[in-house]
Amino acid sequence: MQLSTAVRIAVCLCYYHLGGMATTNILRLLKGCDTPVGYSKCLCPVCGRRIRLTDQLPIISYVFCQGKCRGCKSRIPLSTPVLEIIVFVGMSLVSALFDFSPTGIIASFIYYEAVRIAFVIKFGKREKDFKKEYVSAVFMNIGPFLAIEFLALLKQWS
Repeated sequence: MQLSTAVRIAVCLCYYHLGGMATTNILRLLKGCDTPVGYSKCLCPVCGRRIRLTDQLPIISYVFCQGKCRGCKSRIPLSTPVLEIIVFVGMSLVSALFDFSPTGIIASFIYYEAVRIAFVIKFGKREKDFKKEYVSAVFMNIGPFLAIEFLALLKQWS
C-alpha cells in the first residue's frame, strides 16, 4: 500500500528534528567536550548560556539569529547548520529511496550512525567516558526512530 503524502512529510519533519538533535549529540561526543550526551539543556559553548527552545530549530534558527549566540553574540560555526542539513537531507533521501518503508527507516538510522561515526573519526573522540556516552547516544536515538518506524508500519497496514 502506498504511503500518503502527509505521512511522508511527517517522517521528513521527524528527520528535520533529528538533524538538530544530531548536532548536539555529535558535538558532545567530540574531543574537548565533557557534557554528557543525555544532558537535556543546550548551551552556548562560549558563554555557557542556555539556548532558548525557539533558538533550537535546526537551520531556521541559524538564519534568524544570523549565525550568532543571542547571549554573547559569538559566531556559531557554519559546520553546525551544515551538519543539520547533511543529516536531515540524507535521512530523507535514504527513506525516499526505499519509498518510506520500514526498511528505509532502518537504512536512514544506519546512515545517521555512519555520519556520527564519520564526525568522531574526523574530529576525534571525547577524552572521558566515550564508550558509555556513545552507547547512551545510540539508545537515545532508537526511540525516535522506533516512533517513525511505527508511524510507517501503521500507515502501511491501514
